[in-house]
Amino acid sequence: MQFFVVFALSLAIFLIFLVALVLLTPGTAPNLISGFSINGKEFNITAVATNEIQLTHGLMNTTITNMTIMLFVFHGLGDYSFWMYDTYSNLDIIWINYAERNGTIVHITKNATSCFVRSECVRYNPSTNANYVIEAKAGFVERNNISVGDRIILR
Repeated sequence: MQFFVVFALSLAIFLIFLVALVLLTPGTAPNLISGFSINGKEFNITAVATNEIQLTHGLMNTTITNMTIMLFVFHGLGDYSFWMYDTYSNLDIIWINYAERNGTIVHITKNATSCFVRSECVRYNPSTNANYVIEAKAGFVERNNISVGDRIILR
């Protein structure tokens, strides 16, 4: 009998660990979003943030390439500010108002500067509310001719 109690407790702890691991790893939260299109161009999303821990961590301490694109999913329209603390590259930030499979880019910050001293980090704010945000390596917006007002479709 004691063996079964120990086994059940061990299994419960293991399952809790697995759930925590899934929730803490960007891009593994259950979602159906794997990419998007803007101006007829298709892009793949490499990471998705949907919970508070992921939204706070973002691309901090992450190697960022020209292929790195992170989508932040918020649970309502809001004025979501971003900073580049502990990011290894400057980023372009794209705020999106998205509803019912149709979105509009409402604000863009190009070349948001990375910082490594919290007190010196700039906060980047949108000019209007959004519920999705995309971060990509600086230059992404220019290379792809993305502008405020462009339509975006998540897939």
